[in-house]
Amino acid sequence: MRNLTTGQSDIIRLIVLGVLVILEGLAMVSTVLNIVFLPFGVVYPNIASAAILILPVLVGLVAQRFEVAIVLTVLPLFVLAVVYTVAFAPVWNIDLFQLGVLAGRVAGAIFLLGGLGYFGWLLRRIFLRGSTSKG
Repeated sequence: MRNLTTGQSDIIRLIVLGVLVILEGLAMVSTVLNIVFLPFGVVYPNIASAAILILPVLVGLVAQRFEVAIVLTVLPLFVLAVVYTVAFAPVWNIDLFQLGVLAGRVAGAIFLLGGLGYFGWLLRRIFLRGSTSKG
């Protein structure tokens, strides 16, 4: 009976984790492309900007392993960068010198998001120490 309960809680945790990652991706797309997904009026940019900082911490809080926390917080930005490079970047303007400049622009955001995910995972370890299994 205990395994069944643990399995259901894991499924719920993974669904919540997936929803948080999707929301983080939508917040990034909204901020980068200046798209308003929800009609909150003039406070929408503030909500989207706060979501970009809060959602990675929540992803790290829900993830059980720090590797998963870091990968899932960085994944939406990585996918956005790849899609932008493939769909919107001029084809013949990317060379080895520009790749370094583009990577430098993205590296700060990647380290920020990864750090926020790790911070959320550390919060999980601090506050949920007794309720998580070690394994």
